[in-house]
Amino acid sequence: MKIYKVGKYIRLSNESKGYHKSGEDSVSIENQEAMLSKFIGMMPDWIETRTYVDDGASGANFNRQGFLDMMEDVRAGVINLVIVKDLSRFGRNYLEAGRYLEEELPALGCRFVSLSDGIDTENGENDIMPFLNAVNDFYVRDVRRRIKSVMTAKAKEGHKLSGTTPYGYDINPKERHRLIIDSYASNVVRKMFELRATGMGYSKVAGELNKENILPPRLYYFKRQERETTAIITAIWTSRTVKLMLNNEVYIGHTVSLKRGTRSYRDSREYKRDENEWIRVENTHSAIIDIELWDKVQALNNAVKANAANASEPKQSLFSGLVVCSDCCTKMGYIKRQEVKKDGRIAAFGAYGCRTYTRSGGTACSTHRILEKNLKVIVLSQISEMAQQIKIDESGIAKQLMERLVGDQKTDTSAVIREVRKLEQQLYVLDNQIEVLYDDRFDERITNAEFAERASRIEASRAIAESRFELLNQSIEEVKDKHFDISRWTSLIKEKSTALEVDRELLEALIEKIEIGERVVTDGGTTQDIRIFYRHVGCITTPSL
Repeated sequence: MKIYKVGKYIRLSNESKGYHKSGEDSVSIENQEAMLSKFIGMMPDWIETRTYVDDGASGANFNRQGFLDMMEDVRAGVINLVIVKDLSRFGRNYLEAGRYLEEELPALGCRFVSLSDGIDTENGENDIMPFLNAVNDFYVRDVRRRIKSVMTAKAKEGHKLSGTTPYGYDINPKERHRLIIDSYASNVVRKMFELRATGMGYSKVAGELNKENILPPRLYYFKRQERETTAIITAIWTSRTVKLMLNNEVYIGHTVSLKRGTRSYRDSREYKRDENEWIRVENTHSAIIDIELWDKVQALNNAVKANAANASEPKQSLFSGLVVCSDCCTKMGYIKRQEVKKDGRIAAFGAYGCRTYTRSGGTACSTHRILEKNLKVIVLSQISEMAQQIKIDESGIAKQLMERLVGDQKTDTSAVIREVRKLEQQLYVLDNQIEVLYDDRFDERITNAEFAERASRIEASRAIAESRFELLNQSIEEVKDKHFDISRWTSLIKEKSTALEVDRELLEALIEKIEIGERVVTDGGTTQDIRIFYRHVGCITTPSL
């Protein structure tokens, strides 16, 4: 008989947690694990190998980390039997569940057992399994339909549906789905609308708020709650935040819901609904902005939208997406300017500047400005310099790059290969020991308990050896990949070194990103660090202006 390396798969959705009173029943994580472990312990030729858990994950799709890890181990041969409490734990998507259970797992030679449903693929095709999958799929569809119906009804009643509270408001303690005015934040909102009404742009409004050290919405929310921030949150007002707030009808007392939706119960990705699909209920709470000020600001906002709509389609700048601010790490924006020469001629030029600086109204980071023509000179100059060095000593440069990319110890693969050969021999011996052990049990020279104990020890040794074997093979492959990367890079440098002009094709072939430092004024003039990161090999040197 075959020895099975068993992987337990356990899933619990957030809905199940609430319905089953914190998991105090058979679907809880703990009880699923105990039930499966007990059953595995009763099977003499099964070895419990790994446990995969998706806690709080929906069964409507299979993009779950625990499930993905399990399938990776199945493909790698780490496990060859998957066991679940029931089919609904495996998944509730009829089409995807059928593909995995009827096609992929059998093709990989992996046995599947669903304990409560009495399903074991070793017994051949199971006629009831497709029907159970269909029932599980219908369950998800029905739940989503009922949730959608309830949400639509609440939206039509003007309830607040989103989890976040709009800046300027607080939750009414007597009616959790209604809003009341926050006296401090509402004054900030009025200030924003008044500044915008004077014709001030979104970035300038953000800059004024930052100058006064007013906390942006998310930081203000956490401070009021006396909570630590749970994610990376910007500490400044940005033009985008200002723009969204100055176009939000919540500030004139209206509630607009269901702006976004999902295309099906199987696809959780959101899309923006057409405006005629939104649900708008007026006068659901006290307004912060009077209608006169609102209309004045919207006239300005709509004029900006109209100008943007009538403007010609923007062309991609030469270094678009490649230049990055070295301090805040954001991609830099393209700036097109004109200047009048002494002779009256108008000269156009392009430059790149930090987007954080622009969006914050000049109150965060700094310009990091660099002319496009200067950047072109730097790129061509370094490519030419690299090509010249490769021409003189290509092998020496390749060796230095290898040492930097993979380290001194990995560059010499001979010792690694010798260890891999020893591990291959060790794994062969361990496989033979398992076969002999099974023969001893079959001939009753050892008891089932002795078999299980010895098999467990051998499998533990085998797991350690396999892990080391895989690690060393990955190291060998890494060195091979880096050799290829360096060879590819040197070929590209030599190929592009004859270019007389920088174009997009050259940049996309060679450059991963270019970090732009801030200009520094010293006694000897102005310097600016530029770090060019090449595809395949990273940063080589640090040029400066």
